[in-house]
Amino acid sequence: MEAMYKSAGSAQMDGGSVKGYASTFDREPDSYGDVVAKGAFEESLKHWESIGKPIPLLYGHNTDDPEYNIGKVTLAREDDRGLYVEAEFDAENPKAQYVRKLAKEGRLYQFRFAYQVLDAAPVELADGTKANELRELEIYEVSLVVVPANPRAQVIAAKDATEV
Repeated sequence: MEAMYKSAGSAQMDGGSVKGYASTFDREPDSYGDVVAKGAFEESLKHWESIGKPIPLLYGHNTDDPEYNIGKVTLAREDDRGLYVEAEFDAENPKAQYVRKLAKEGRLYQFRFAYQVLDAAPVELADGTKANELRELEIYEVSLVVVPANPRAQVIAAKDATEV
């Protein structure tokens, strides 16, 4: 079963958009020694769907300044590669529009996400590497960042509001 979340209310923010992978299920440990198991986001995505609120899109995990809340995730789903997300930038937030510009120019092309671990265990990977497998996560936000924990969590595309 594919876990998927769609944001409540489909009104466009008209500030452009970004899409890519906030997490991947490949078996290469990230900078913290973690690998994420397929299905780790399933319950969290169901929770977000049930409460009818958008997953926040932030810049750099900054939760202290509301200007860094630059948009909302409009679609999040697990596929074979990882946690795929699509998000809209806030048209009324100048910081959001500058971050969109940086993403569109390829100067900002990585994702991270804030989470709580609900289930994890040590594993030995096929090549003998030891890692911490994250098996169930509660996701709090998705951020565009300069320095990722997982270098494979990347932006696929960023667009202006006027682009089709």
